[in-house]
Amino acid sequence: MHSRKLFLAALLVVPGSPLMAQDCHPKTYPSTPAEQFKAHANGTVTDTKTKLTWMRCSIGMHWKEETCVDVAAKYEWKDAARFIKRLNGDGGYAGYSDWRLPTLKELESIVEHRCINPAINQEIFPATPPTGFWSSTRDEDYEKGAWLVFFLHGKSYMGNAQQAWKLRLVRDAR
Repeated sequence: MHSRKLFLAALLVVPGSPLMAQDCHPKTYPSTPAEQFKAHANGTVTDTKTKLTWMRCSIGMHWKEETCVDVAAKYEWKDAARFIKRLNGDGGYAGYSDWRLPTLKELESIVEHRCINPAINQEIFPATPPTGFWSSTRDEDYEKGAWLVFFLHGKSYMGNAQQAWKLRLVRDAR
């Protein structure tokens, strides 16, 4: 009986589990305030500070009734480039066909530093999984490496490009 209680208690603290909600420090100024973004009805948002337009949903999810639904897909780094080329070649998304993986610096710009699980503004990027997202930035010292941002806590890591992680695409606003 005792081991069953421990197992159930362990299930309640699994990071990223639906039982754990985003945790934000209320007395800290937001690094990505909602007012910094201009939301569009087509499932995109423009960051007025960086002048970048982002897909509000992770790839695999879809914009529906002001939120992201379905399940975010995972891609190896090289497959992400193929997916984006196909997406843009098939007409793109939201009327644009110039989507790309963000650079590490660009992806880090949407981290909400006062929050964890996920470390992102959920009003702007709803239902973001608290996991790793690929950037376009390769690692200079490791040919099989590329950088990603882990949105559980907002930290950046070099990942093995043969591992599968999530994608959020960006384009330069014009």
